[in-house]
Parts: sequence; structure tokens; C-alpha cells
Amino acid sequence: MTSRERFRLRISLLRSSPEIWRTIDVDGALRLDELHDAIQIAMGWRDSHLHEFTETDPHPQARGLPQIGRPVRRWMPDDQLAEEQHDAEFTARFGGPLDALGRTGPAEQLIDEHEADVASVFDQSGGPIYYWYDFGDDWWHLIELIEREGVDAPGASQPKWERRVELVSGDRRGPFEDSGGVHGYDQLVERLADDRAPEHAEAAGWVAFTTWPDALPQPFDPEAFDRDGVDDELRLRFELGSDMSGLVLGRDDDPVDETAPLVELLTALAPPLRSVLRRRLRAAGALDPVVIDIDTAERMVRPFTWLLRRVGADGLTLTKAGWMPPATVREGMTALGWIDEWFGTANREDNTSPIRELRAAARTFGLVRVAKGRLLRTANGTKLADDPIALWRFIATALVERRRGEADRLAAMLVAVEVACGGDGELQPLSSAVARGLDALGWRRPDNWPLAADDARYLVRPIWYTLGQLAVFGPDHDRVFAWPLPPRPPVAEGRAFARAMLGIR
Repeated sequence: MTSRERFRLRISLLRSSPEIWRTIDVDGALRLDELHDAIQIAMGWRDSHLHEFTETDPHPQARGLPQIGRPVRRWMPDDQLAEEQHDAEFTARFGGPLDALGRTGPAEQLIDEHEADVASVFDQSGGPIYYWYDFGDDWWHLIELIEREGVDAPGASQPKWERRVELVSGDRRGPFEDSGGVHGYDQLVERLADDRAPEHAEAAGWVAFTTWPDALPQPFDPEAFDRDGVDDELRLRFELGSDMSGLVLGRDDDPVDETAPLVELLTALAPPLRSVLRRRLRAAGALDPVVIDIDTAERMVRPFTWLLRRVGADGLTLTKAGWMPPATVREGMTALGWIDEWFGTANREDNTSPIRELRAAARTFGLVRVAKGRLLRTANGTKLADDPIALWRFIATALVERRRGEADRLAAMLVAVEVACGGDGELQPLSSAVARGLDALGWRRPDNWPLAADDARYLVRPIWYTLGQLAVFGPDHDRVFAWPLPPRPPVAEGRAFARAMLGIR
């Protein structure tokens, strides 16, 4: 190849009104499987259905007339191609050649989309072509060539622009997956717009489940289009060597390293969901640097500091049943300001969940241990007892790293995402979000049904309880114990703590 060209393409969703469209600049050498990726990102699809490119107009003005001329080209992934070729051979033998929509006409030319590029497609006909996504909902996209521009320098092997795909403009957000085609999506938008409609709650619940990890604003705005977020995702996918590099920002100032929990979570997600999560994190400020001052850290870790200092260098003798002494339990409830919001005598650890949960968390994190009837500090517990900032960071890391299994670790990361993005920090919505996240990561109930909030609650509760004791949701101690709880987002230092859980520097 002695030259490269830039193609400006306009992609519009057929029969959408008002029209949903994007204009992108692409390298002429971009393969059609890559153009598929670009359309998925630009329109907000999640690559969960079959697709193909075709020259066949899905809505021709003259139906039933035979097509005259060269064979109509269709481009598709190789696995679909093999099946289509088999069907085409069968149809040609027994029923005559049909096109993609069942109309008689000249034989089709079936092409592997990996073996065709944008330049070869438009060099033969000039377009337009069509992109068909989800053969059930029938999302048809018209792709028109607006302009093409060549490289001035002969023999150039790279385009003079820096990006293989770049967003130029667009309007309106793309529809939700599985929303029933253009007509079904329009009906769904109407239901979301009217909170008094009988179907509103059901529609909102379906959207909340379907759109994870996105958090759609209320009220829902179908006119909104996150141009910068989409362009950032196109840059990550097409400016770098691969979609696995630069998982968060794709720059030298990436706020995490390769071993950070956030990178682990992003790696586990399918690329379309990875794209949605990155956009949400950026928009919510969840990738901002973690800044914590000593006074704030000292206030947040105060329950753990009290326990470590109370155990002391010599340890604390436990009762014969293995509990902390009643006087110590009451002392802790009083010193930490929890006793006024508690019922009962607050002197038995087995009946006083704040102290019981505090000790359980400290033991899980490796700050204390039990040996020969005594509660002792570990080496980490001794080292961190008088260093609140180090203890703050240690607990943030331990909340993820010291979970019992893979599901527990993923649940901790998903909780951190919700808190870092400023979502509702109460147990029920957190459990719902974690259930949707685990579902997207491939986890299922034993009966193979999707996870529900009740399934995730037992994973979320220990994490949520510790976050409450750290005042991630504010200093109101009654919020740690009372039920049901009114919604409240995390405070600023709580969101910083969640960012530390995700490995943000």
C-alpha cells in the first residue's frame, strides 16, 4: 500500500425520529470488523447480538423487483459466513437465489469482514452500505460516505492524522439493547418520561438492570449524547496498540497500575461493558487522585484505632466463651459514641453487633488474631496503631484483597465503584448493583437464573457495615444500625476511600 486515506462516514439509525446519528473519520485501511467495533462504541451498543454489513437496502421503495447488475455484497464474521454459505448453496440448489431479505435477485457475494476494509468497500460502489445489528430487534444503520481525503506524501505508510477512528459529531444517545427495535424504544422512552404511567416503575427497573454499569440520570434524557466520553473510548480502542492497553485512561498519567483492583475488574468485563464503566468513572470523578489529610484519616479509622490500642502490646484476655470482657465492650461503645443509639446494656460482645463486627473486620484484615484465649495485635496491627493515614490505606486495600473468594473480591470492587461514583450507599441499592455486576461477569444462581439483590446481600453486608463504621456515608452513627435507611450518597472523604479501594493513586 502506497497511500492511506481518511473517510468521513455518517452513520444513522434508520427510522429513528428524531434521528440518532454519528459522524466519524476513519482510516481507509480500517477493516470492517474494526468498523463494527467503532459503530458499537459510537452508538452505545454492547456487542451482544449478531451483525453484518450489506449493500442491500432494507427498505427499498420498489419491492419484489429483481436486482440487476453485479452480485450484492454482504460482509460478516467468519462463523456467520460459513453458515450463510451453506444456506446459500442449499437455496440455490432447491429454491433459486435469494438476497438477505428473501427477495429474488442475482447471487450474493459473501465476504469475511476481516478481509475487507473501508476503502475497498467504497471504491467499488461509493456506497451507501448498511449495518444490521440484532436480527431480532432489527437495528438498521445507514452508512454514507460524506468525504474522503488522501495523504499528500507518496509512499506514506501511516495517515497524517493521529487517530484511526475519531468522532466528529453526533446527536441523541443510542437506544437500549433488547428494547424491541425503534418502535419499542420509543414506547420505552414514553414510559420513562411519565412517572405516573402504570408501566413506569417496571420500565425503570428493567432499564436499571439492562444498563449496568451505567447509572442513568433521573429523569432519563434520550436527547443527551456524551460526545467526549464516546470519543475517549474510540481513542482508547483505536489509538493504542490494543483495547487491553491503557485500560483506564490510556496515558502515561493513568491513575492505576496493572495490579490495581480496578484494572482487574475492567479486564474481567467484556469490552462494551468496560467502555461503559470507564465512561461512568470519568464522568463521576471516580478517577481523581486520592487525597486524605491526617485529621480526616484519624476520624475515619477511629474504631480500629480504639480496638488496636485497647488490645495493646500485651493483648486482651477473652472470656471462656471467646468474647471480649463486658467492661471492654461497653467501654468501646461509649468511647466511639455508639451507645446512645444502641438498645440494651451494650456489654456483651455476642449481642452487641458494632463491637462484634469491628473485631471480625479487624481479624479479617489481619490486624488482630486470637491465640491461647487472648486477643493479640498482629505485626501489622502494632505497626499501624499510631499511623492513621497508613491504617486508612491499609483498610481500603484489605477490604478488597482480604476477601474469602473470587465472588467476595468482585463484590468489594463493585461496591467501591458505586461509592466512588457517588451512588446510593445503602445496603439494598448496593446489593442490587453488585448483583447486576456479578451477572455481567458471568455469575449465576445454581438454577441458572440471574442474581438478585437478595443473592448478593450476604456478600455486600460485611463490606457495607465496615464502610458505615468508617463514616464513609457520614458521621451519623445511627445509620450503621437502623433499618430501613433513607438514601444517602457517600461523603467526599468516603468517595476518596472507595477510590483507594479501587487502587487509585
